[in-house]
Amino acid sequence: MKAAVIYKPSSADIKNEIEQILKEKGVIFKTFDVPTKEIEKFDFIISIGGDGTILRILQEIKHCPPLLGINTGRIGLLTQIYPHEFRNALEKIVRGEIEVEEFMRLNCKISKEYESGKETETLRAINEIAILTALPAKLIEVSIFVDDTLIDTLRSDGLLISTPLGSTAYALSAGGPIIDPSLDSFLIIPIAPFKLRWKPWVIGPEKKVKVLLHPDKKALVVADGQKVIKINPGTTVFISKSKHPVRFFRINKRFEKIVRKLEELK
Repeated sequence: MKAAVIYKPSSADIKNEIEQILKEKGVIFKTFDVPTKEIEKFDFIISIGGDGTILRILQEIKHCPPLLGINTGRIGLLTQIYPHEFRNALEKIVRGEIEVEEFMRLNCKISKEYESGKETETLRAINEIAILTALPAKLIEVSIFVDDTLIDTLRSDGLLISTPLGSTAYALSAGGPIIDPSLDSFLIIPIAPFKLRWKPWVIGPEKKVKVLLHPDKKALVVADGQKVIKINPGTTVFISKSKHPVRFFRINKRFEKIVRKLEELK
């Protein structure tokens, strides 16, 4: 059994304790302070940090080994346990006593026009793909299609296409609903739309979402707040369900944990 240990510098003490436990259990491990694609090759991943640490890990990998998130950050909606709980959790993982649960990710392809022709860039996200104005206080205009059916054209500061897990992230701040993370679905929600009575859309995971950026304004496409791509007017962004879900060890009931965490924010 091989483990990849990824930690943020402020969590070095906890990283040292975990390394000692893995040695005691005979687990082969390698430690990373910056995640790389190499961690796809391990049997499981230990993340020591907050939600941001997990998001950075997931930006680097397509195939996701089971992940254990130890929260040393603030909110920790994606993490499963706190530092005082990791010994018991690691012992159960080594004995094969913890189930693995999967959650959908988004696949985002950006078709960009150049003088030499078209070029496509791909992003992945577990929370959301955000299409944002590149100029503060300047609206962008987009047309939103679902399976090639136009559902709306609007001017706004941006647009979010979110997963159920992401419904408690940026989408929640934009006024979106909370979606049970066990569901597979897309949430489409505008950011500060210049339009009355615009409501979010929740659509099935088999749907294909297409967003066309209208002329005049440049925009940014952002995956989970981690990777940013600048796009020009006329660019089309395609979002669909990824074939590569995220896998977490099922330490607790995630929906109940989300409810408790959100109560703490009130």
